[in-house]
Amino acid sequence: MTATDSIHTIQFHGTGVFNPDTLAAMHRELDTALDNEAIQAVFLRGEGKNFSQGLDLEYLSANQEIFSQFVTETMHLAGRMLAFPMPIVSLVNGHAFGLGAMIVLASDYAVMRSDRGFFCLPEIDIGMTLTVRMNALVKARLSQRALRETLLTGGRLTGEQARRLDIVDAVGEEADLEALGLQVASPMLGKPREQLAGLKYGLHEDLIDLIFSDADDGPYQSPVLWPRA
Repeated sequence: MTATDSIHTIQFHGTGVFNPDTLAAMHRELDTALDNEAIQAVFLRGEGKNFSQGLDLEYLSANQEIFSQFVTETMHLAGRMLAFPMPIVSLVNGHAFGLGAMIVLASDYAVMRSDRGFFCLPEIDIGMTLTVRMNALVKARLSQRALRETLLTGGRLTGEQARRLDIVDAVGEEADLEALGLQVASPMLGKPREQLAGLKYGLHEDLIDLIFSDADDGPYQSPVLWPRA
């Protein structure tokens, strides 16, 4: 068996947006990896210029009644990834926006294309704030500097900028992303699944417990805009 034979690749198609169908498909792909004892890692990648453009806003705008619950369910996916019993590697071949960026943050490793695509949390520019679970994930996985350069500005980071902020582990040409993913993930490959899952849960215990709790998941709003004299 070659190294790539032990990798299960999950492919995001088109713009890689998440709606109930694509979310369910990703869970099924993770189940498939779990069912195969030969699999040692899961790779995520998009196609063309997109890794994942995040939530399927067109679908959700037409189905407002499920919007809030669906956002919570996408965070359940992130929680599952955080304690998954094998490494998950995002091969960021193109744009990773919104939820797509959060999928990168929930991965154990990430490598990014050097010449195309951005890592972006665009909420500030599209009239949104983060929900409780999204906010917890972003705070736990990004440094204060990275939060300033992404969340508070809507900044679109290139691969090299994302690497300097420790958002991705390595940067390279698109053709090299799989090899880079294998390289950065190699120390975790083949580790016992049960122990790895327990250790990963321990590292992210507070975050995972919040994600799967019954806590309210509304968007954050400041109680005051600024102090008045």
